[in-house]
Amino acid sequence: MGRILLQLDNRGRTTIPTELRKKWNIDFGDYIVIDSEKKIIDRVNIITDQELRNPEVIDSILKLGKKAKEDFYDGKTKSLDDYIAERGINSEI
Repeated sequence: MGRILLQLDNRGRTTIPTELRKKWNIDFGDYIVIDSEKKIIDRVNIITDQELRNPEVIDSILKLGKKAKEDFYDGKTKSLDDYIAERGINSEI
């Protein structure tokens, strides 16, 4: 499919083409991630509402959260506020 040009409407919205929504299994109510620093939308693993009903998915998310919290308190990471301040990023989006 390659690169796709999308245009925003006057309210800042856009539509993801049907072909791409089918390919990525995106449905109404699903979430996508936009990397505002790189100004790109990367292909991401999208967690659907149906997947969020799966106890294994929830367990994996909770484990990732626990690991992130441990890394933060062990000084292996930094807070998002610190990262934003360090980079001089405008966080008022």
